[in-house]
Amino acid sequence: MDTRSASAMQQGLEEDLYHRVSEYEEIGAFTVPEKLAAEMAERFVFDHVALKDDEEYWEKVKENFTDQQILELLALIGFCLGMGRLLAVLDIANDCPVNRTVDPDKDPTHYVHG
Repeated sequence: MDTRSASAMQQGLEEDLYHRVSEYEEIGAFTVPEKLAAEMAERFVFDHVALKDDEEYWEKVKENFTDQQILELLALIGFCLGMGRLLAVLDIANDCPVNRTVDPDKDPTHYVHG
């Protein structure tokens, strides 16, 4: 499934960066708020309980986002996660890999669609 938006590509999103988003901490291509948002999404998916209780993380988030932005970001993450799982259960749009851990090499249930 091609999830790139035409407007993002028109605004300069490059193919290489699109494929390296999971390396948000290492590649130096993202702002602090973008890194925090990517970390939020990753942690929401893999360990939402620990995310909830990480006061140091939330302090950084609140320095970079308003309460409304935090709510909207989490709502979008939850929606995307839910839709992704729905599509996986129904075996629809199987063009993307589904990882159940941050490191697919450590995930015995890792399934690459396609």
